[in-house]
Amino acid sequence: MTNARITPAELNRKLADLTIPEHALAQYFVTDDDHSGLFHPRLQLNPETVELPADPAEARARSEAAMNFANGIARMRRRVRFDRMLADGYTGPVLVSEGDSWFQYPIKLEDTIDHLYAKGFAVRSLDAAGDTLENMLKDREYVDAIGEARASIFLLSAGGNDALGGGNLRAHLRDFDPALSPAAHVLPSFEQLLDHALAMYERVLRDVEALPGVVTICHGYDYVIPNAGKWLGKPMISRGIKDGAVQRAIAAHMIDRFNERLGQLVARFGARAIHVDARGAVGNTLNVWHDELHPKNPGYARVAERFEAAIQSVAARAQAPRTRGTGKKAAAKAAAKAAAPARRGWSVHIGLNKIDAGHYGDDAELFGCHFDAEDMERIAAERGFEQRTVLLDEQATRDAVKQAVADAAAKLKAGDVFMLTYAGHGSQVPDFNSDEDDGADEPLCLYDGMLIDDELYALWAGFADDVRIVMISDSCHSGTVSRAARTAQTQTGDGPPAVRTRLLPLALAMKTFRTHRDFYTALGRQRHGPDERMLTRELDMPLRCPVLLLAGCQDNQESQDGVGNGRFTQELLRVWDEGRFDGDWATMIKRIVANMPPNQTPRMTLVGRSPEVLASERPFAV
Repeated sequence: MTNARITPAELNRKLADLTIPEHALAQYFVTDDDHSGLFHPRLQLNPETVELPADPAEARARSEAAMNFANGIARMRRRVRFDRMLADGYTGPVLVSEGDSWFQYPIKLEDTIDHLYAKGFAVRSLDAAGDTLENMLKDREYVDAIGEARASIFLLSAGGNDALGGGNLRAHLRDFDPALSPAAHVLPSFEQLLDHALAMYERVLRDVEALPGVVTICHGYDYVIPNAGKWLGKPMISRGIKDGAVQRAIAAHMIDRFNERLGQLVARFGARAIHVDARGAVGNTLNVWHDELHPKNPGYARVAERFEAAIQSVAARAQAPRTRGTGKKAAAKAAAKAAAPARRGWSVHIGLNKIDAGHYGDDAELFGCHFDAEDMERIAAERGFEQRTVLLDEQATRDAVKQAVADAAAKLKAGDVFMLTYAGHGSQVPDFNSDEDDGADEPLCLYDGMLIDDELYALWAGFADDVRIVMISDSCHSGTVSRAARTAQTQTGDGPPAVRTRLLPLALAMKTFRTHRDFYTALGRQRHGPDERMLTRELDMPLRCPVLLLAGCQDNQESQDGVGNGRFTQELLRVWDEGRFDGDWATMIKRIVANMPPNQTPRMTLVGRSPEVLASERPFAV
């Protein structure tokens, strides 16, 4: 390091001189710990090497201006390097990177992308220290950059904020208890942070999956080491966790959980995504870490080596010689296979305009339910659901529906999606296992008998871990038909209602139940505990997968029928707009509600394992 100080203007000239390597500029900056964020290191001018004004406020203003300039120059340096490599005839895989400070640590360190440049890879870098998944999804720069660069590989580094407590680690830790394991000191709220991160991660992966042939390579960080810093060490100490070994074990648990869950997510994308396990790459001694969160240069180099291995594996697949079918037709077939998702979609669509008068006492005719089922099956076909079943009227028996769901449960695996849509009468029967707030179960009125919501819940419990389940019910009292109920709304007045609804007439519902009392009583009591009470179905039949119910109305409302479609399905189709809708399930239900009549308010209900991740997905996505 030189003893002569330079002026800020001279520093700017050095920054703009692309012949000066960044590591030669590191001496002019120091880390600003007070203003740095989680995975967002901030630098300030080094007063030992840069002449600064005596006034602290002015000195800080000069530092901020210099850093803004430096960040812009750093990104420009990477872009110039990338363009020069392509102009010079680069023949390797073209990469685009989007990431946080593990991909772009400004000036002070040679990060992962710097080392990949040194290995000769052409990387179009969008990276920025402090970048978050929220920012990435808001701007979606990576989509345009991948297209413009004609990249075949997308590198992603994100989620560290959530994986290490979201900047407020103390709130997710218990006070120290020597009787607890290190992992037991982490509160369940930490998993909710991971839910949030992985929901956004999946949206990025799906964006890239839609780009033919592009493979995403991501990572889950290495075992960070708490060292009395404000992000890890101090929050732990504030909870009385002072032993360094316990602190490390807690941090390791959080990194392990992020890597485990990220690996499970990435596996759903098959050959279109790779999870680089960076654990153990940096090292477990303090001298190999720059701070609590970032490796020193040699550590970044070892992380880059693991990325290099993944990049080479993708490149080798792309360049593998064909043994047959070398023509355009075979190439197109191979490209289509590479673009296809690794997940499966399976759907069952039920529409009942009529029910069995022998069971219910009347066929209780409706008019729009067949159209609803057919329209929902059409959407499923357009969105790539490979297995689809439509059951109308006498086809939609209790046994047929349960068998169709059981068939799906037997075949689908983590990441696959099962969708059940129902259009028909809704009703209520007494609750015999005391798991409903109002003493009533909501059934689906199938052709030869009602399928109560307890039975539906048992069917959901039969699915494998992390299969995504979506149920869309356009029926009366459907607000939580997959698990709960509210008070029914009865008709008043002598004449028919002004608007035809999908409520099984009260007289028919009462007659049906009384005629088949033993049958429905047995269904309601088939899972019971002491005093015929089930404390919670979640304990008795834990769901291993997320379930999202989109219902045509609240539990105490009635869904309107129509000639073309049910009123709810009609509005869903309008919002979906033949696939032009660009949002998630949560946004869709809000837009549907906004245009519904005041006496019919659709709702979304979430149950099961991490259903918020499912709610953040684009509707009908496989």
